[in-house]
Amino acid sequence: MKKYIPDLLALFRIFSAPVILYLLLLDGTDEGLMLVPAIIAFIAAWTDFFDGRLARKWDVSSKMGAFLDTIADKIFITFIFVGFTYIERVSVWITVFLIAREFIITGLRGLAGNEGISIPPSKFGKAKASLQFWAVGFVMVDFQLTILSFTIADLIVLHALIFSYISGYQYISGYLKQTR
Repeated sequence: MKKYIPDLLALFRIFSAPVILYLLLLDGTDEGLMLVPAIIAFIAAWTDFFDGRLARKWDVSSKMGAFLDTIADKIFITFIFVGFTYIERVSVWITVFLIAREFIITGLRGLAGNEGISIPPSKFGKAKASLQFWAVGFVMVDFQLTILSFTIADLIVLHALIFSYISGYQYISGYLKQTR
């Protein structure tokens, strides 16, 4: 049973995404605390930390687990940011750029895998995922503290976007170096 726990944690992230999206759309407001979806998102974000850690600790890492972990993050962030855009908590251009980056890098990693090239996660990629999870929380909690007309949520979302593209650049340059 222990060998399935990391995969189940990733599956929780995948299945929590549409639930959170539904709750975001149900609330439908562009301000205020969204307590229930925030709690679910908080738990789901922590599963990202624990699934990989437990798989390594218990020596139950697998290709399926690595795939589930990667796809779970993308589904989770995509669903939630689409919801944020729909209820006008996040600008559409940020959501489009975040999702576009995810599709590009997923495609690149698939191409690299077909060519026998491994592109391991970078430190910026891990920081990007962490910042995206923090951004989700801050957008849902809706702190109104502003710095130069930006809310804290806006600043964390922008940092997540910047780290997304820095890590994307690292993946692309890493791939290109290995294909020369």
